[in-house]
Amino acid sequence: MMAERKERHKIKEDEIDLLVPVDITLLGSDEDPCFGKLHDLKAPECMSCGDADFCALVKAQNLHKKRLIIESKQRFKDIEESNQILAETKEQIKQDIERAKNKGAKKLKTILVLSQRYNVSKDIVKQLYD
Repeated sequence: MMAERKERHKIKEDEIDLLVPVDITLLGSDEDPCFGKLHDLKAPECMSCGDADFCALVKAQNLHKKRLIIESKQRFKDIEESNQILAETKEQIKQDIERAKNKGAKKLKTILVLSQRYNVSKDIVKQLYD
């Protein structure tokens, strides 16, 4: 069973004259005809538009704003920062750092070994070391 294609948003040709460049003072305003709203690389209107590259940038920025709003309201486990670790793990790392210091181990080697052992970034271990 093949996946169904999404219906493309059609740009109404009577509303937009593709031969006239977009007035940059209108970009992002309510009077903006389509710039950054309906960008689709496969649409013939977008392929023939000279502003398609800039439109893609505006579309990406608009999506970034929407994503930030959604992320501020809701938590997503798959996009959380990977360097976040539990307090228990931090305590274990601190204890191992103290043991290494008492044995006289070098700082860089200790940081490297502990970051690999606990599968965390070197920066986290370095912060805990200091």
